[in-house]
Amino acid sequence: MTVFANHWQDAVVASSGTVSAAVNLGKDYEYINVIVPTCDSTTLALQVSKDGTTYYTLGISAATAATTGNLATTLEVGGYQWIKIVCGSTQTAERTFSVRGYRG
Repeated sequence: MTVFANHWQDAVVASSGTVSAAVNLGKDYEYINVIVPTCDSTTLALQVSKDGTTYYTLGISAATAATTGNLATTLEVGGYQWIKIVCGSTQTAERTFSVRGYRG
């Protein structure tokens, strides 16, 4: 049985930035659904945290190919509760990604 998070949350990457503010998914999840807004060409990756304080780059399996956004994808989180979206290149405007966790 698949269990989804109770709601979508925003992960905002500031203009001229590459890393979103932290998102607390509410509990640990295996995967996250990500709605990627239209953006400057970039790759996407994740930072994760076990405590919401110290963040680590998640391994290569969580990275995407270069994209200009306007798509939805699923990334493996591996049981973490706190995440940040990381763009591989600086964005020229604020970008709001929508995320929610789920257990497969």
